[in-house]
Amino acid sequence: MLIQHIKSVYSKKFFMGVFDSMLVKYGAVMIGYTILGLPVFRMKNKNYGIKGKGDDASLIAKDYIRNSSLLINLAKVKIK
Repeated sequence: MLIQHIKSVYSKKFFMGVFDSMLVKYGAVMIGYTILGLPVFRMKNKNYGIKGKGDDASLIAKDYIRNSSLLINLAKVKIK
């Protein structure tokens, strides 16, 4: 009975650790890309509806790439 309880606790700790590491790793990245993508892909954005300002798709792609590179650079900063 005690061994079964210990195995149950260890398996729950293992699955909780896997879930927590996935959430920290990938959840933070998904939230970051969502926040940086909102200004670009929001349909009511004034910068992308102007005629004669260039191809809308290329302008959106350029801004999204710039925002994602900012996110990558932000992730590389080491806090002391």
